[in-house]
Amino acid sequence: MSYDLYFWPSGAAENSRRLADRLADGKADGLVPDKRVLAFRAELLRRWPDLADMIAPWHHDLSWRQPWGRTDLADRFVGVTLPYRWEDTSALPVLAVAYGLDSYDPQLEKLASPGSLPQKRGVRDDVARVEGWVTEEHVVQLLRRISAYIGYAYDDLDEAALTGAFGDTNDEGGDGWFEYPLAGRPTLVIRLAQSPGSAVASVRVEGAMDLLLATRIETLLDLL
Repeated sequence: MSYDLYFWPSGAAENSRRLADRLADGKADGLVPDKRVLAFRAELLRRWPDLADMIAPWHHDLSWRQPWGRTDLADRFVGVTLPYRWEDTSALPVLAVAYGLDSYDPQLEKLASPGSLPQKRGVRDDVARVEGWVTEEHVVQLLRRISAYIGYAYDDLDEAALTGAFGDTNDEGGDGWFEYPLAGRPTLVIRLAQSPGSAVASVRVEGAMDLLLATRIETLLDLL
């Protein structure tokens, strides 16, 4: 048994069911090229390489796999056909939200919201840590964006607290990290450390994050 999902730019469909039916036939009238669709597709394949055998339409990112159907629609929508109870099904609408896309569930004949899709039994919907890196010049932007996600009023006093914060940090040492709390909902602790010999800051975001928040922060780290 399989499970289909479609993704397209938010608000692009007046009748989601009709659009999904047309996409299934390789007809994407009304959808215009959108770089967010390609970015979302690339992120799907980065996180879940096995989706290369389950994704449509065809694009050159599928490498040796032979094209089927039209080959000019990859920047308009993404369709996936998943094995039922595929482990991370519930994460896909969450990630789509971060890229400004709607998720349509043909099985339920309606747009899918985060948390509405079937999950593998025992999968938790909370995340303790998200890790990544940013260049040092983007640290303030990172903290401002995360603060907005959790309703924390980040201001000039926060920026002042970060002045010189990286001086003695080293991401290769267990205790060489600078810690800074953002007291929003939820409260998050941001841990920062320099990567020796570079202008890159390693980042750890820790706290009781739900799947949506964790995915938004992880995506932000990828984009900065």
